[in-house]
Amino acid sequence: MLIIAPEDDPHASVVAKRLEALGAEAIILDSADFPSQWHLSFRIADHEPRLFVLDRDELEIDQQGLLGVWWRRPRRYVSSNEVQQSHLRRFITSESRAAFEGWLHCLGNMVINPIAADQTAGHKLLQLQCAVEVGLRIPRSLATNSPARAREFIETNGSRTIYKPFTAADWQLIATQRLSADALRHMEAVAYAPVIFQEEVCKTADIRVTILDGQVFPVLISTDRQDAPIDWRVDPNREYVAHELPEAVEASLVALMAKLGLRFAACDLGLTEDDDYVFFEANPGGQWLFAEIMAGQQISWAFARALLRSDTSYRG
Repeated sequence: MLIIAPEDDPHASVVAKRLEALGAEAIILDSADFPSQWHLSFRIADHEPRLFVLDRDELEIDQQGLLGVWWRRPRRYVSSNEVQQSHLRRFITSESRAAFEGWLHCLGNMVINPIAADQTAGHKLLQLQCAVEVGLRIPRSLATNSPARAREFIETNGSRTIYKPFTAADWQLIATQRLSADALRHMEAVAYAPVIFQEEVCKTADIRVTILDGQVFPVLISTDRQDAPIDWRVDPNREYVAHELPEAVEASLVALMAKLGLRFAACDLGLTEDDDYVFFEANPGGQWLFAEIMAGQQISWAFARALLRSDTSYRG
């Protein structure tokens, strides 16, 4: 088994241990070590079986020995320190990504998640559209870099408007936030980059749903604080308990995964006062270890077994 992640990633480490307990060898490969420390060779021709070899020092992985790949937490490809020119380093990074991820594309469903689906499904606007199509409720939303249209949307919602980024920053967590008076005074800054605005959902709890190959692991996240931040990730005082979703909501989430082509995602929903579930987003590379630790869910074992039964039709 191959796990693409930094060697100190706790999710990767625990799944590797579970795989070893099931009798499988697990190798954690940091993509930042390619191409300087790992070698990849991929051979393809008419009327011949496709062959690949991934090797480092005495370690070698080929198509006969690879059962599954987890695209857990890739990092930027780094060239050898022997290459000093910046333009050549950029070119090497680009070439390395094209080769390594092109190979992973060829593995299809052997990978969690299939690379094409993983890269496409991360787009939040696509997630919202697909969520509506499978019957999930979503907040009224606007994505824009027009200050005028943003103000119009805010006026319609009144004070109950939140905003959030499309992507994660690499220097800090940018949490979902309520629109403040200070943010309103800086609305012209929206012209610099698009922002997602949404109506604030009056929720009694957050729901994090880890989904893997149709298995659903919901956790209810709650707090007694009256001044709790809207984004549960920045509140250290939350409580986590296993939760059971209504069958219709669970079925819609599984349908969303199929529509996005994903094997795995961590989905965030809100539970309203009238026991309705509102879909916010799905993270194809989301965190779930806290749910295993705090709510007793056996997600790491599910990951190990999913990797063992990954589609091996690639082998030919």
